[in-house]
Amino acid sequence: MGLRHPPATIVSRRRIAEDVIEVSVTRPASFAFSAGQYLQIGVAGLHGRDPRGKSRVFSISSSPNDTETLTFAFRRSGSGFKRTLEQLPLGAPVRLSGPYGHVTLTHGSRRPRILLASGIGITPHLSMLRFAAEESLSIPLTLLYVVAARERAAYLDELEECARANGSMAFHLRTGMLSAQDLSRARDEHPDALWYLSGSPGRVLQSLTALRRIGVRDDDLVTEEFVGY
Repeated sequence: MGLRHPPATIVSRRRIAEDVIEVSVTRPASFAFSAGQYLQIGVAGLHGRDPRGKSRVFSISSSPNDTETLTFAFRRSGSGFKRTLEQLPLGAPVRLSGPYGHVTLTHGSRRPRILLASGIGITPHLSMLRFAAEESLSIPLTLLYVVAARERAAYLDELEECARANGSMAFHLRTGMLSAQDLSRARDEHPDALWYLSGSPGRVLQSLTALRRIGVRDDDLVTEEFVGY
């Protein structure tokens, strides 16, 4: 169960891809998490109406080893909550609760991981990849990242650098969709892998259907669906 924490403050904000904004907030000493988990962010008031209220959940893209900040990212939209996060001044307070989620990578992880991400669903996987690089984990990691167009791929430069620096990591970027050959090749290379799927409910369902079709067992599939936030 996630915990409430002392207020944090916004320390930085930047655009990391077309229509994708990254926000970093101070990390309370009480906020311990595993790579791949998510948190809930709340604000005191909204800059515009939002029927979903004054808080949202976001996957943490920073590594657990970053003791100073918690970082998350989102795709821009008409959401009053997202507009608020873009317009709040640096130093503005936000409320935190968490962490939440069971899709994680830790020192105790042993089986290979195949990470399937679509769009902004890359964020929990980035936390895992950063952690794996920092800790020199030897567990095989394969990232299959699907975007509508290359310019919409968040953190692309860092992902490519991670793959060059880590001999245990393979990175494949695809536009449009993954092919059956992509999935079969990853399965054949690591038949004992756990598959981590993240993205919109529709994309996750597509991936589940395709993986079941090529014989991946449900016990080896773990999902995190990003409902429109």
